[in-house]
Amino acid sequence: MELIVSEEIDSEFLEIVKPILRNKEFLKLGNYLQHQKTSRLEHSINVSYIAWKMAKNRDCDERIAAIAGLLHDFCVYDFKDQLPEGELHQAFYHPKAAAWASEEQFGIDEKVRGIILTHMFPLGPMPTCKEAWVVTCADKICASLELVHIPFALSWRQRVMIVPA
Repeated sequence: MELIVSEEIDSEFLEIVKPILRNKEFLKLGNYLQHQKTSRLEHSINVSYIAWKMAKNRDCDERIAAIAGLLHDFCVYDFKDQLPEGELHQAFYHPKAAAWASEEQFGIDEKVRGIILTHMFPLGPMPTCKEAWVVTCADKICASLELVHIPFALSWRQRVMIVPA
């Protein structure tokens, strides 16, 4: 899988997320649907970009927001698969799976880990920092627009295109 990125995308954002977007394991998210017609990869990129933009306009660390937004759903499995024993629902389990995978692949710090673990609020734990609130809000905005098939952020005008290998 390969990403083609438009020159319209802010180079500051791309510098932050480029190492993750080049990771073969992360790119596998393009194989899983997230919200009807949106791949988990596309959803994650949009959440990252919206979180980065929101953080830049507040007293937040936009780098942390972009990275956590990109990794918040880093689960390389189908959400329809059976859950591990003792887990009640994907909404509660996938943040833990994403945090674990992000630690394994990218060695994330505790702040990014905490943001990933709290992004499903109010279904999960409450966010504990400004960047976590930003990522949580960006995720809800993106999911809402994706569910009604409105192109936006990096999906709009094919600013980022996912090309199968």
